[in-house]
Amino acid sequence: MVIKGIDLGLQVWLFGEVNPLKKEVKLLKKEPKNYKRIYAFPASKSTFRKYIFPFKDKNKIEKAVRTQIQLDIPIEPDQLEYGYYVHHTKGKSEVFCVIVRKEDLSSIKDADIIDSEIFSLLRVARYYGIKNCKIVHFLNDYILYLQIEDEFIQQARVLSSMPEIDDETYLSGKIPQDIKNPKILKNPEENPVLNIAFGAVLRGIDDTGVDFLHKTEGKTAERLIKGAIYLFIAVVLINIALFVKLFLLEKELKAVKEKEKEVFIKGFNYTGEIFDPLEQAKGKLKAIKEGSSISTDAVDVLSFIAKEKKSFPDIKIYRINITESRFILQGTAQDIKSVENFKNKLSQKYPASIDETVSIPDGKIRFSISGEVK
Repeated sequence: MVIKGIDLGLQVWLFGEVNPLKKEVKLLKKEPKNYKRIYAFPASKSTFRKYIFPFKDKNKIEKAVRTQIQLDIPIEPDQLEYGYYVHHTKGKSEVFCVIVRKEDLSSIKDADIIDSEIFSLLRVARYYGIKNCKIVHFLNDYILYLQIEDEFIQQARVLSSMPEIDDETYLSGKIPQDIKNPKILKNPEENPVLNIAFGAVLRGIDDTGVDFLHKTEGKTAERLIKGAIYLFIAVVLINIALFVKLFLLEKELKAVKEKEKEVFIKGFNYTGEIFDPLEQAKGKLKAIKEGSSISTDAVDVLSFIAKEKKSFPDIKIYRINITESRFILQGTAQDIKSVENFKNKLSQKYPASIDETVSIPDGKIRFSISGEVK
């Protein structure tokens, strides 16, 4: 298989013939007739998120990442594209996610895979057996800084000025000439400007990274679907009675799915502090059923909330919505206990319930409280 690795940041590329079985790469001097195009998308047009979840199930991770991105990014989901790489450790999964705008991808018309330049650099490090390091990659308009631990990206930053360079730091890209005795990240061409392009070629033997086009994921899903259909037909031919079993198992399957949702909610709150999901569900159901017109008593409700809020300095409220018969507060707190005490205080005048509690990366709790306005 021949790959053209394209570095969009520095506008350079390499042709390489890869052997996935032997994990070998041979760079080509001349452009071949047929090849796959793998693009390394610039980090300057991306944003990054790192999440940690207390489970390893692939489907649960996908749901958790999708939910967290919708909470973290103030852009409509249909305007975004994202991909992520999962690193499993004892009892948890570390997820490094790269998010881009779809309109920034639209100009690339001939790609087979669009990956991120940060994973190109990670693959180069992995190719040379470097498991722990820092990489500073110099481009025309910015500097990309990576911190890699146990072959996983722990930190990625786009900088405008030179970061601190120590003995663990590898330099890459358009390295300034005034840096003395630099530690260079290599490639077969011995030219650090080509590292990201070479890392894109390495995608042929090391699939670590993302694919914003999701072509490989689609092919995998298609094979799984076809396999499921063939298996289903075989089962039917062997024993028609299995249809009856499947019918009877539908109710059990629904119960399992509901249990899975419950486990997911508890597992997602990975600080270990979990509020009763049943009360949260009841509160959300009430909020859905109520109307949205503003009550004439809204000022009184606001005044009461402001007065009680003074007793809870760790509570930060960033959104309030008051309808004819309900109010909804959204904010952050130091812990679940503060949220529960604040809810109990509000309940002295307006019956209140906790609709949602979610742990956020800085260790605080994002909450939603609703109450009845009488």
